[in-house]
Amino acid sequence: MSRTRRDGRPGRHRAALWIAAAGPAMTGCGGAAPETQPGDAASGFGPTPPAFVFLSERTGQGDLYVGDITGTRFRRLTFSDAPDYGPRWVAGPGMLYFLSDRLPDAGVYRMPLSGADESAEYVAPNPAGDETPHLSPDGGWIAYASTRDGNRDIYVARPDGTDERRVTRHAADDSSPRWSPDGLTLAFVSSRDGNREIYTIEVWGGEPYNVSRSRTSNEGHPSWSPDGTLLLFDSDRPPGGNPDIFVTDLGGTRIRNLTRHPSVDLVASWSPEGEWIAFGSSRDGDWEVYVMRADGSEQRRITYSRGFDGDANWVPATEVRW
Repeated sequence: MSRTRRDGRPGRHRAALWIAAAGPAMTGCGGAAPETQPGDAASGFGPTPPAFVFLSERTGQGDLYVGDITGTRFRRLTFSDAPDYGPRWVAGPGMLYFLSDRLPDAGVYRMPLSGADESAEYVAPNPAGDETPHLSPDGGWIAYASTRDGNRDIYVARPDGTDERRVTRHAADDSSPRWSPDGLTLAFVSSRDGNREIYTIEVWGGEPYNVSRSRTSNEGHPSWSPDGTLLLFDSDRPPGGNPDIFVTDLGGTRIRNLTRHPSVDLVASWSPEGEWIAFGSSRDGDWEVYVMRADGSEQRRITYSRGFDGDANWVPATEVRW
């Protein structure tokens, strides 16, 4: 199992396990009481506010939690002695997939949102040298970056490692592949033009296309809109010069700055309906989860803990058991 880079925090391949004071106590495995945090309970979202899963180190190591957009309900999902991280909802199987260092089978796991930690099942290994694995929307393929042929390129394979196919071939680094909603295209990060930029490529045959179109800044963490027409990414380009969240069309002709803050904003993802965006930010002194409207308005903090909170990805609110 490689030391896989975890999205959500700059420059870290494995986060140091911070010993941090947790919020209100949680007890039990899978049946933990919801954690209440500051937020707007009367926000007009109805009985099922949009929900997201995220990585938190509030108890001293990486575990997965689910919260909703009001910031009033949180529930711990995993209770392993080893770090769990990289949560992603995969619509095809209707399951939450994540990476874990738990033994004896470190690698990719999955579990239903309505289930408890003991319902997590081992899916596949994460072979040495492979990074940032990402499941296709139907759960049938994994895209990942690997240095197995000398430099870092993008590959796809079945979850059991069969039918492996190399997607990119370049002397520069290609990394962080993300599947389009239709499962036909990958967005990824590449340094092939001298700086890190966002590219797209058709999985089953095509040429890379530069979407972010910058020769001086560095971009990362692409994320597709639900309809597959837009990409979120973070960039240190002007006006801020520090990492902020941007959005672009697939032609790279309409790039908009969504956050403008002197601190760092990273790793954005769209809600299933495309109305909201979750992202990580250090703007209040430590890493927390924030949300905003798709146009960048109504930015507000959702999590409040003294450990790292980040890598938020949306899930169907109707699947969450509070």
